[in-house]
Amino acid sequence: MAGEFGALIDAKRRGRGPDGKDIMLKDIAEAMGKTATYLSDIIKGRRNPPEMELMEKMAAILRLDDEEKAEMYDLAGRDRNEVSPDLPEYIMDDDLPHARTALRKAKEKGLGDDFWKKVYDSIEDDKE
Repeated sequence: MAGEFGALIDAKRRGRGPDGKDIMLKDIAEAMGKTATYLSDIIKGRRNPPEMELMEKMAAILRLDDEEKAEMYDLAGRDRNEVSPDLPEYIMDDDLPHARTALRKAKEKGLGDDFWKKVYDSIEDDKE
């Protein structure tokens, strides 16, 4: 659904200022090197989410944790009808041809989230 990225940014700015007040759009826009109108258009779903560099600046001023940043990237990708912007570099890494092969094979076989949950759990188990 278009506009989910903007809705997330709007929600995350609420009460996150140093004094517990909302972070103003103009402050976020200034940190991005953009205008408040540009950011307002993103929040209202009239403009696509910005490129990765600007999202990093937004994440910093909003003090997003890793989970919140992942959600922001996922929503940016969804709003653009693209893969999450933090993933292409990894997926296309020349040293990881099996990642692309595995994704294609999973797509070909119609593997769903249950399969990817097992992969995720396996990765998490390896971290311990």
